[in-house]
Amino acid sequence: MDIKQTYIWFAVMAIFALIEFLMLGNLQGYFGIYFSPIIFFLASTGVSISALYVAHNLTEINQVQRSDVRSVLLILPVLAGLIYFGYTVFSQHPIDDTKSDVFAQVLSPSAWLIQGEYPYQDVILPSYTMHNTYLPTQWLPFVVAVGFDFDPRWIPLVSWVIMLALFAYVLPINFDGRDWKYTTGYVLVTCLGLYGVYGFISENSFDYAVTLEMLPVAYYVLLIIALLRENWLLLGLSMGFCLMSRFSILLFIPFLMWYIWKRFGAPVLFKSGITTFLFVLLVFVLPFMTKDPQLVSKIIGNYDNGAYGEWQVHGWQQKGEEPFQLQRGMGAAIFFKRLYEYDIKDGIQHLKQVGFILSFLTGIFMIYLFERNRKIIHHDWILLGGAKLYFTVFYTFVLIPYPYLYILPVTITGLIIIKAYSDIYLSPAPLQ
Repeated sequence: MDIKQTYIWFAVMAIFALIEFLMLGNLQGYFGIYFSPIIFFLASTGVSISALYVAHNLTEINQVQRSDVRSVLLILPVLAGLIYFGYTVFSQHPIDDTKSDVFAQVLSPSAWLIQGEYPYQDVILPSYTMHNTYLPTQWLPFVVAVGFDFDPRWIPLVSWVIMLALFAYVLPINFDGRDWKYTTGYVLVTCLGLYGVYGFISENSFDYAVTLEMLPVAYYVLLIIALLRENWLLLGLSMGFCLMSRFSILLFIPFLMWYIWKRFGAPVLFKSGITTFLFVLLVFVLPFMTKDPQLVSKIIGNYDNGAYGEWQVHGWQQKGEEPFQLQRGMGAAIFFKRLYEYDIKDGIQHLKQVGFILSFLTGIFMIYLFERNRKIIHHDWILLGGAKLYFTVFYTFVLIPYPYLYILPVTITGLIIIKAYSDIYLSPAPLQ
């Protein structure tokens, strides 16, 4: 790619990213319940295809990995502003178990653990009782919030911001601090990369205030950082954190194993795999599953039951409306619901099957793409493009398309934008 082609590629990617951000924020549902999810999907896919395109056309530079705190200092005001904005939003919405069961499911087990009790008990809410549906790394960090008695929503927000700062820190840079053109561009690109999450928070303040999705997203950012850097211990731990927060990464593991093997070698794959295995064993299996072998099936069962409830029209909705969460302009669930009006349970089951098959095939396709072109491919970009494509497909076919779930693929887009600028302007060698 010559420099002109590179600029065009970056502009196209930025346009796709901006559309994706707007569809999660200011334009969420703007084009109707059927066109909005299609536009969002096409924009997200456009970002992933742009990343995979450059993986085949950008020369990979064999460089010494180095970091510079300047990359963090430049975007620190933006990150600090996002922290303040996030705080002002959740401070306006006190935690209320009558409106959401999310924090009851993380604070209750945290309190029980501190008291020496078994954490996976039934959570008692004002109007019903439910089994805790969260995996360990989804609620364990909140032991700190319970122990020190502060608002637990600080943990997801600060964790996400720290991981973004760490991502900026590990990107190699080579620019003169007096070069205001590149410096200004870096700040502007970072603002674009973070705009998706800002837009989500501003347009979905209630969803943001009652959910903790930014915590598992922080785990995934850490995993991407580990995959960009050859560190088997960080790889193993970050994979363990991801697996023990949500199961969404399971079908992408074959590609990740292939990627680690081909890029870093069998020893790194083996050591990181053993680390992940021990992490899951020590954090989940031994302390919790040995006491309740059916724990995983209970967690999955609760999710299916929740999907059935969200596919119903709520009593407070207007006559003729579609189920609230399905009409917000995200995901393919609305199409399956309309197709299976006669049997919602059948529609949920088929949506799950389609999502499983397509997500699995996406991982296999990425293995094929990697192996077929491994001599000319840019490893960082095959990883980022593949991750973006996988999570785009996975969350398109999620059973309940809560808008907050899409913070993960949107955050990956932000990483892609920042990484693209780093490779275009800040790499230690010119583009070829």
